[in-house]
Amino acid sequence: MTKYVRWRGLCAVLVLAASSVTACQVGPAPPGPAEARLGPPPWSAPRDAVSYIDKAGMERLPLDFKGPTPYYVKLIVTVDGNPVDLPVDIGIDRVRAEQASVHTHATDGIVNVEAKTTAERPTLAQFFTLWGVRYDAKCLGDACGGVEVQVNGEPAPWDTKLQRESLIEVAAKH
Repeated sequence: MTKYVRWRGLCAVLVLAASSVTACQVGPAPPGPAEARLGPPPWSAPRDAVSYIDKAGMERLPLDFKGPTPYYVKLIVTVDGNPVDLPVDIGIDRVRAEQASVHTHATDGIVNVEAKTTAERPTLAQFFTLWGVRYDAKCLGDACGGVEVQVNGEPAPWDTKLQRESLIEVAAKH
């Protein structure tokens, strides 16, 4: 009987210890690493957006942040002529209630830019970093046969700045 009582007491202590360790954990788990996806679309928005915000060299802002002069750009992305949908919440980490100054709210291709200053102009390369998709002068995801960028119908560099109320088209091919 004594062994039973001691065993039961030990079990109670272990249960209390385990529950107090669990109770001490506050907030979400640490974010995973920001890794660029190299495969074909579709590409979802990263769940742990804070890692991607950091990798893009941008500041983490609260979800309700509105810059002094917010604006938007319309972004159209195609791979081999096929449209690629922009997902909701690129640049937004709902788990941690933080966002980048560049982010999406819908799948309509509208990219919101809510910079802290009017001089801050994020780039297209930063946007793709936030999305977690490999992007450079030659590749978009697994399409490495060239990348062409146009802003309002005019050729532009691959790392062009996100200009106020512009139409940006990114076309990649295999």
